[in-house]
Amino acid sequence: MKTIKTKETNHHISTLDKKQDTKFFDKKKDISEKKNQDESEETTSQRYAVNKVVNRGKITTAETVFRGKQYVKRKAKEQGKLRKDRIKTSNTQLEIKTKNGKDTVRHVNDNARLPSEKKARLSHSKTYHNDSKIKVKFQNYNPDNYSKKMKLFMLHKHKNKVKNANKASSGAKKRIRGAGKVIKGSFTVVRKTVTGINNLITFGTGLILLIIITLFIGVFGALSDDSTINSATLPLNDKVIEYRETIETYAKRYDMEEYVSLIQAVMMQESGGEGSDPMQSSECEYNEKYPKKPNGITDANYSIEVGIHYLSDCFKLAEVSGPYDMEHLSLALQGYNYGKGYISWAVDYFSGYTRANAKVYSDEKKAELQTNVYGDPQYVSHVFQYYHLGNGDIVMVAKSQVGNVGGKPYWQWYGFTSHVEWCACFVSWCANESGQLNVTIPKFARVEDGIKWFRENEKWQDKSYIPDSGDIIFFDWNSDNDPDHVGIVEKVENNIIHTIEGNSKDKCTQKEYNQDSKLLFGYGINKES
Repeated sequence: MKTIKTKETNHHISTLDKKQDTKFFDKKKDISEKKNQDESEETTSQRYAVNKVVNRGKITTAETVFRGKQYVKRKAKEQGKLRKDRIKTSNTQLEIKTKNGKDTVRHVNDNARLPSEKKARLSHSKTYHNDSKIKVKFQNYNPDNYSKKMKLFMLHKHKNKVKNANKASSGAKKRIRGAGKVIKGSFTVVRKTVTGINNLITFGTGLILLIIITLFIGVFGALSDDSTINSATLPLNDKVIEYRETIETYAKRYDMEEYVSLIQAVMMQESGGEGSDPMQSSECEYNEKYPKKPNGITDANYSIEVGIHYLSDCFKLAEVSGPYDMEHLSLALQGYNYGKGYISWAVDYFSGYTRANAKVYSDEKKAELQTNVYGDPQYVSHVFQYYHLGNGDIVMVAKSQVGNVGGKPYWQWYGFTSHVEWCACFVSWCANESGQLNVTIPKFARVEDGIKWFRENEKWQDKSYIPDSGDIIFFDWNSDNDPDHVGIVEKVENNIIHTIEGNSKDKCTQKEYNQDSKLLFGYGINKES
């Protein structure tokens, strides 16, 4: 390799390429044989790979634009709109000229030009980069010659773009503009795909692939803001509650004892407990007694057994670890709605459930089956609105959240759009998940508002009180009768109060206090009157 210095930057080209383009490099006489010792082998490899992708992308784009325009011209001629005269174009060469500090490249004809240059040659232009404003004009495109020349030219113009080796693998932005019917799009090449892209970008398939990727990323960007935090907001109705004993019986049979509350939420979403098929399991593979059609089952107990059996399969396939494993619960629930095939598909292609891939799967099935409806892409959130995690146990819910940093699920659930002091939001969220919100615990974001509610509802005790598990504990850090913080009592042992608190150094943590600590302010009693 030899180094040729230009006014802009240093560029590395092979000896063979230099011989082929002596016209362009005649004026570059300052040739250095010294290799940069500071550039590591890894950095060199990264830069080479990125430059190779950039150059290939430029060439592919140019080929696409040129061939597109040729197609348009050919169609116009067939319709009688193109002039009868055909332009003779032979011995095409590529010229690179520098004017006002900007390099341009174009194809020119070695033969004598026709009287009117505008009539004698085809002129096409392409802007390859927002910042460089490089215009490439070419006539009667020669792919082999163009590739060689373009490689040198793009090395010359883009080598100085790589300033930081750590950013070299992040990809390059390209803009595609078509002729005739204009195609506009932008895309970002994901890191670690250099080799794959180099193999995939060919004349036809490269452009199509990039457009598909752009659309794919756009759709998923809009839909992929998933939360694995449950936010139950609606109660179960009386009919679903009446089925609890039957649900517990079959849940035990299929190792689903921990998920009785979730099964109730599924039933609530499926039927609200109405009808003879409350689990809507008639079309399930385990229905062996009744027609496998909507509402084919006419025995409610059999519907519950079949539904729980199938749901247990979904849980195993989704590898659900417990009633608080929202990520895998979401996957299993969507599988119950779509069928177990969705679970394997989502794991293989997306490593799990997202609202986005649930929508995509539904759309694919609708197209495949030629139907207007396939399942419920919002099934997970619809079920979770009835799923109260703790079933009355706020401590169980709070313990499941230990380790959270930043509190976003809680203050965002409350309605805030940015980070706030979230200790009270955390208590409110836990009360909601245990089904106790606005029953024994208010929804509050300010410590003072929580205390006010407990006092007005005659559920307040001062710090001399010995609290029970699940009571709400308030703190006064400065002992100035101005409470600052709130948490949940986990238990009391040997005069030590164990708590679970949100926003303790911006984390959800378990802590301990002596019963006579000066930091304590009082308690909200978490019991129905």
